[in-house]
Amino acid sequence: MIVVLAAGLGWRPVTAWWDDEAGNRTLLSGDARAAAGWFERGLRLEPGWSMLHEDLGRALLSSDPAAAAREFRQAACGESCFAEEGDAEAALGHPDRALALYVRARAVSRVDDAAEKLARRGDFGAALRVEEALVRRLGGSFVDRAELAAAYAAIGDIEERKTYAAAAGPVRRVAGKRALAAFEKASRLAPLNEGYLLAWGFAEMQWGSPGKARSIFERLLSLHPGQRDAVAALAQLGRQGMAPH
Repeated sequence: MIVVLAAGLGWRPVTAWWDDEAGNRTLLSGDARAAAGWFERGLRLEPGWSMLHEDLGRALLSSDPAAAAREFRQAACGESCFAEEGDAEAALGHPDRALALYVRARAVSRVDDAAEKLARRGDFGAALRVEEALVRRLGGSFVDRAELAAAYAAIGDIEERKTYAAAAGPVRRVAGKRALAAFEKASRLAPLNEGYLLAWGFAEMQWGSPGKARSIFERLLSLHPGQRDAVAALAQLGRQGMAPH
């Protein structure tokens, strides 16, 4: 009796695992409907399996995002499921819910895409709130340094674009100073990143200290000899009376 019971319990997870593998292969081939059938079959055998719920959500995302969102919630697989549930909410036309989930998931690229769309529409305040929420979520752990640097760089870019849109005056100056501060934070978190150093240097040229800008470009050239933008910036600083020493 014990042997029969053990055998009866053993085949279900093995078959469910096989169904999940078959479903993923089918999904990769582009047949989401057939893939969903495999995942649903697996869930009939193992209804509590998180990976089957998540994979079913991915299969349903295009055809039934509401059902996909339910599956991602049922899967409860942490940041990955939050990001995928955000995709489902975006597909349902709920951008605020999607953004909240992306931030919760620390899904940097998805948050950046959303902020970029807002900035393109000229809604710089909303774009900045999204990126700043991501910064708060990321915190200061060593593991998240690259993501945090990217978020600060995105904030700097949005603030810089505000300066182009604003008329000369205090709004423009404040945005320029904020852009400078954000690029500096990005560069200190990722000190070898060429793009962040360039952005910081140019922000210093326009909104901060030309002498500090010179030091930044010289540091960049020590890391990336001959970098053309840095060479041109130093030449411009030289013409302005800040010749490199």
